[in-house]
Amino acid sequence: MSNIMVNSFRQILEDQQKNIEHAEFTINEDKKIVKLFVDSLRYLAISLSNSHNVKNLKILFKDSINNYNEIIFETKNGTFNPDFKLTYLINLSQNVIITYEIYCNDEQHYHNLEINNDALVTTFDIISQTLYNKYLEECIKELSLKDQITGLYNRKYLENYLEMVISLSKRENKKIGFLKIGIDKFKAVIDEFDYNIGDNVLITLAELLKDTVRSSDIVARIDGDEFLVVLQNVRSQENAIMIAKKIIESFSKKEILVNEKTGQTLLKTICIGISLFPDNAKTIEEILNSSDNALYEAKNKGRNEFFVYNDSQMHTIDLF
Repeated sequence: MSNIMVNSFRQILEDQQKNIEHAEFTINEDKKIVKLFVDSLRYLAISLSNSHNVKNLKILFKDSINNYNEIIFETKNGTFNPDFKLTYLINLSQNVIITYEIYCNDEQHYHNLEINNDALVTTFDIISQTLYNKYLEECIKELSLKDQITGLYNRKYLENYLEMVISLSKRENKKIGFLKIGIDKFKAVIDEFDYNIGDNVLITLAELLKDTVRSSDIVARIDGDEFLVVLQNVRSQENAIMIAKKIIESFSKKEILVNEKTGQTLLKTICIGISLFPDNAKTIEEILNSSDNALYEAKNKGRNEFFVYNDSQMHTIDLF
């Protein structure tokens, strides 16, 4: 693809910017490949409208390996005849396909677009490669911030997230609850069974945590068998305790399959350490330390226990 052709197309997009507000679009802006590329999708639709009288365009993105299949863009401009539809498939790899569907205005319009097939394919090639690059960037970024076993956010993401949420809570004078969760005798699961069963225990707990807390809260896998739940805007210590009790009780009833042939299942328990911002900690380091120490105290009490961080009740931890 020549630089002249690419630059020419970019100039067309820039020239159409002033007309964006007059077009009607449906764009799934929450999709990973779209959120950094919304304007160019709008420009594409306007350019096709001006140069080829295309009023209705649909763009579909499919990644068969990652099970990503979405309509990412769709124009809605009056009625159209579904019998006059042109479809352009752009194969970007063995598993990734971008489909452009143009709904022609009438039969004459359909034939006119067929004549200009090469120009349309060139345009879609340029847009597709840019979309694919954005998609790969987002995938790589997401992988670096998520735990590969549970799909939860990892510690790297958590620390970046805490900086933002703490700053917001300071401005709004609101509390944040932190639940540090550890699986009781987790090493015994590995010793008795294997790492696959251990992973099943982690996944089961991760799914329960996501289902229990609000969508505005964050669940992260910190390390090994330890998780951290960030409860935004908790009213009081009692609210955090109530959620911790619910999680402990629910997980103790979860049956984890360990042998499909015999139907053998495993029951595990957890302990939870609770700390609050700004009551018990004011920095990220203090938050992680206070919740970790509270979990240590909870485990000292036994299984299925929780402990609320309190300086006066903390025991000396023997590290050696």
